[in-house]
Amino acid sequence: MKKNLFKILSMIFCVAFLMVGCATVSDVFDKNGNPIYFDEVEYFQGQVAQIGDYIYYGNGYTASDGEDFNYNTAANTGYLARLDVSGRLSYDDEVDNTDWQNTSPLNIQTVLSEKLIGYQNQYMFALGSYLYFTSANTHRTSNLENDYTQVSLFRIRFNGDGFEEIDTFRHDDSSFITVQKGSDDNYYYVIKAPTADSTYNLYSIRIGSSIGETTTLVENIESAVVSDENSTDKNIIFTQNSETSLIETDTVKAVDFATGEVTTLDPGVAGTTVTLLGREGDIVFYAYTYDGTEIYIKDLANSDNYFYPTSANRFHSAETISNIETAANGYVFLSNGSLMYKTLELTRDAQLILSSDAFTDILFVDGDYVYYSNSTSIGRINVVDVLNGNQNANQTLVTMTRIISGQCGYTGDYIYFYAQLEASESDSDTSSDSDETETDTNYYMFRVDKSGDGHYELVGKTK
Repeated sequence: MKKNLFKILSMIFCVAFLMVGCATVSDVFDKNGNPIYFDEVEYFQGQVAQIGDYIYYGNGYTASDGEDFNYNTAANTGYLARLDVSGRLSYDDEVDNTDWQNTSPLNIQTVLSEKLIGYQNQYMFALGSYLYFTSANTHRTSNLENDYTQVSLFRIRFNGDGFEEIDTFRHDDSSFITVQKGSDDNYYYVIKAPTADSTYNLYSIRIGSSIGETTTLVENIESAVVSDENSTDKNIIFTQNSETSLIETDTVKAVDFATGEVTTLDPGVAGTTVTLLGREGDIVFYAYTYDGTEIYIKDLANSDNYFYPTSANRFHSAETISNIETAANGYVFLSNGSLMYKTLELTRDAQLILSSDAFTDILFVDGDYVYYSNSTSIGRINVVDVLNGNQNANQTLVTMTRIISGQCGYTGDYIYFYAQLEASESDSDTSSDSDETETDTNYYMFRVDKSGDGHYELVGKTK
């Protein structure tokens, strides 16, 4: 009887743990022995987060938009892992210097096994005692079908406890999911998600010690840009197509994502189109279309709110630009596939930094350096050196056979990226009469020093 009672209590205890979540790894402490706690959001370019001595990351990578995508199979390698990187990575005694770059280090820990972490829409960051991350939606539709185009938001404590789903949203190439501090000094998820009629809705969710309700801020918008840590007003600037005008007109408005208050900035001019392209601090970049399209800037610190084109605020001649970021006392951006640089001085034209054939994706900007990638390499280019005519401004950091371009993490010292294992000499020299071995075609997490000596390290655990 006592044995049966013990079994029943054990089953109840295990089920309760599964429902509320239980610690799977140890807590993380700072150098003073205190639990790690972030008062402000700590962001590391999306695919990793550094918590104390540990790197948290998706062990492997699988794109969720492939026709043969299987969530459970992808999660078998793309689960949430962590690794102590406070010192040199350690390996089995049998691993020598010739194959350590493609050998998993010891002591990789699994934090959460059932969710796919390494995939194309990952947005990972730390706040408080939680790691926040995204994953492809696993809720089935009313027809019991999978819809992996939607993105789900989750959080989990650094020790694997307190696993919690926050919400799920539609997602496409023009969507965004970001976290910014609001006018009330709380942090908010800010989401732009598509609707069924080719427009977008804006949402906000307060995060921190507790999770707030999902708030629909504005419906049926066309374009939007969000404030950042350098913006004076903590809001979202957005455009809507006017429904009252006989001729289509774009109005420009702002919404405070903490309070939901909406303000009209510019009622628009009949027959014109305003498309918001980027925002850096108080500077908004937008395309204005009337008789042709040009790129202009709006300084939100000025008193007037009108988004009207003049010779004084014209920025660049193109139909659109993207990936706008501050760099080297000016701005870098993509125009017609090439990386360009320009200041706000009217007398200066945009200057070519890197042609389109040299890269596929811009990863991030750090100081004067722009980091970029393609399917076989990761590199960086010094903007100031290019402007000064230095021929050695461009540097390849790592080259491998297959890299997932456009996906990375950055801790200030290392760039984390996904790649396939490199074939060893023994793999290529196998004779036809030897036993066939299955090639591991999965993508795993690697890292390379930002200074770029060509050496890389595998930090993912292979099958």
